[in-house]
Amino acid sequence: MEKLPHYDVALWQIHETEDDCDLIIRTNNGQAFYCTVSPSHFYQSPKLTNQYFKCLDLLRSGEEEQDDFYVEDACNWLSKLFEPLIARLSLSSSADSEDGRPTLSQYLFPPYFVCGLDATDEVPRPYQKETHEHGWSSPVVVVKDDVLADLKQWTKSYHPSDVKIIYDRPEDVLIKRPTKVLADAGNCNKATCFFKRFELSFGPAHAKKELTTLKEIAMAQIPPAPEAWICRLHGVVRDGDRLMGMLFTWIDAKGVLSRARADQSSPDVKRRWKTQISKSLEKLHHNGIVWGDAKAENVLIDSNDNAWIIDFGGSYTHGWVDKEKAGTLAGDAQGLAKILDILQ
Repeated sequence: MEKLPHYDVALWQIHETEDDCDLIIRTNNGQAFYCTVSPSHFYQSPKLTNQYFKCLDLLRSGEEEQDDFYVEDACNWLSKLFEPLIARLSLSSSADSEDGRPTLSQYLFPPYFVCGLDATDEVPRPYQKETHEHGWSSPVVVVKDDVLADLKQWTKSYHPSDVKIIYDRPEDVLIKRPTKVLADAGNCNKATCFFKRFELSFGPAHAKKELTTLKEIAMAQIPPAPEAWICRLHGVVRDGDRLMGMLFTWIDAKGVLSRARADQSSPDVKRRWKTQISKSLEKLHHNGIVWGDAKAENVLIDSNDNAWIIDFGGSYTHGWVDKEKAGTLAGDAQGLAKILDILQ
């Protein structure tokens, strides 16, 4: 048997009414295992069934822990059920590229197996299904020719195999969702970027809306920081008409704005944030550009305590912007007022 690669649960999905659980288990050599666990396939296994429902109840609760039992513990127990199968099916080769960094292509399009689980007399028996249909959403958004033609006019495109992923911890390689990546910046230089994947719920219309706003920002030639603290698109990741995500110039961030962060900050810092957010939004509005989802969570605080406006996806959040004002200058003004209230 080959050496067992490091593995972990990358994503999990549970249901409100059904008792099965779906997992994506990834390995650090670039494979994915789409696994389904259903207690209806447990026979004469009360201990296994009880432990499974302990995990399921925690995942359903939305809490991080219950009675000192954590989500990480639940994921570890669930993934352990499939360990013999992972050991048997795993590749022995490394997924690293020549410079030791994996690519977005390796993460987004891994070799994969679809797996199920039976159990009898407390003994779990994972197995590989014959199907290749795993039931999870595709990582791509397919767009029409007019969208592609427009993209070519104002931004760069990168093939996912040309974008390298930066992981801070070896145990996260090709398991944790990539966010920090390296893309070509010309003249043999590399740009560090934030990779924003088109979410599973995204469709062509949503992708087109966000890209349209980002194009407006690019074409308006709004000056960079410190004139305007607005996230900037570096390029898009695509293969032909299949879009995978967007690359934004990297911001070394502490986290997003919140009331707790504001309460822990000095009056001078809060005044700076108020000025930066207000003036940046003013620059957008001067060019007829709507932020859209104006809320504290869409303000990123960097390591030097600067406040950046991010996320131009065009949605709105209840409690920040009224539904009838969504996607308007008035909606932005409403969201801004609530952000500034946090910073009083």
